[in-house]
Amino acid sequence: MFPNLKAEMARYGLSYAQVSAAVGRNPAWLDAKLRGKGNISIQEAITIHNKFFSNMDYDYLFASELIDTTNMAV
Repeated sequence: MFPNLKAEMARYGLSYAQVSAAVGRNPAWLDAKLRGKGNISIQEAITIHNKFFSNMDYDYLFASELIDTTNMAV
């Protein structure tokens, strides 16, 4: 789940520890969410977005399926 979030974390060089710490969680929590074990709360999504990915669209970042951005207009 959240493959775009995972991909963008890799692009930005962000670790599970960095992102999960921003919302007061441990890396195992984020690992579980990225493997589809539950959802990220709205407040957690807002915090992650604002701290690390404020230039990205919420719908893209937290989509449940991978969105290909290679041909998107800038």
